[in-house]
Amino acid sequence: MSRRYNSTSQTLPGPPSRGADPELDIAFDFFAPDVTRQMGAIIRQGTDEVIATSRTRRWTLDQCNDQEKGYLGVNIENIVRDKYALDEGAVGMDFNVQSVDVDCKWSRNFGGWQIPPEALGHICLLVHGDDITGEMAVGLLRIRDEILVGGNRDAKRTIQSPGGISEIRWLVAPGTPIPENFLMSLRKKDRDAILAPRGGDARAIELFTRCEGMIIYRHTIESIGQQLDEARRFRGETRKKLLEKGFEVLNGHWKADRQRAMDLGDIMLTNRTQWICLRTDGSTPARRAALEPARIAEARAYRKAFSDQITAERRARKRAQKAAKAAAVQMNLLDTIPPDNEAAYATPVVTQAESIAAEVGDRLIL
Repeated sequence: MSRRYNSTSQTLPGPPSRGADPELDIAFDFFAPDVTRQMGAIIRQGTDEVIATSRTRRWTLDQCNDQEKGYLGVNIENIVRDKYALDEGAVGMDFNVQSVDVDCKWSRNFGGWQIPPEALGHICLLVHGDDITGEMAVGLLRIRDEILVGGNRDAKRTIQSPGGISEIRWLVAPGTPIPENFLMSLRKKDRDAILAPRGGDARAIELFTRCEGMIIYRHTIESIGQQLDEARRFRGETRKKLLEKGFEVLNGHWKADRQRAMDLGDIMLTNRTQWICLRTDGSTPARRAALEPARIAEARAYRKAFSDQITAERRARKRAQKAAKAAAVQMNLLDTIPPDNEAAYATPVVTQAESIAAEVGDRLIL
């Protein structure tokens, strides 16, 4: 369970019991089967499509501009509609879930869902995921005026915490691990080398040789490369080049590949979405064991450094905005206050956090 929210409090109302809200029961039962895997894949796909690594060489959402970040919610809504084969709602909501109108709301920050006035009285599918915390959550909530607070220029409000949050019926509990942002989990020098080539084949070779012994999922190859059928990369010249370098690229779809992965690395592949690169001489496990401490330490250091720095930046910006608003009120110039452009300070924070994290990794290798 997430550190942000404790559902065991005795003073909070909690979600309605089954039968108290039949429409909520219908929506819950519709989304519930295999929901953690399904929603995790949707969040990962939606985020990776906005980052657009293959075209931009970016590897984190914080390198995107504010318009792109804003589109992520629309993208996730569209993917949910497609994956679950849903029509639009009958009265303006995003989905028709077995004749129940359900609106879809995304927030990277837990609890930050922006609820528009037209959602009052309806059920919202609340989706959250953040690569920095490594957590996701998905729940359903009947929107009532009493559980909304605040308000922005669009008259959107947030859900009261902890009271309103406590009424969410969770499909995926807060604090559930999100499918990994693979590039964020690598060392900076490896990430830079993988993204440096223009061509997809060259990137694939860098990806597999630098990540030997690590299970790499299909969506990672597709987001880094430049073609959808990642298997084509290893049916011809590319696979031959890797073999000449002493590497075998294996896929979990094939029985022979699964056995070879066990023989060379004692690694179990279970399905066709999993790929792995291992050295033919069987030396990958020892090499991977030597490299893992620095990789893990650098990935953790990046997340901590970014989180600490972006929090400080946001606080400073909030204080500045508050002071500017107070001054504008006195001069009756409220419309002149510019909106907060987070991308302007998030992008340099990424670079700073990368440098701090790389030093941590280097100290472990030396």
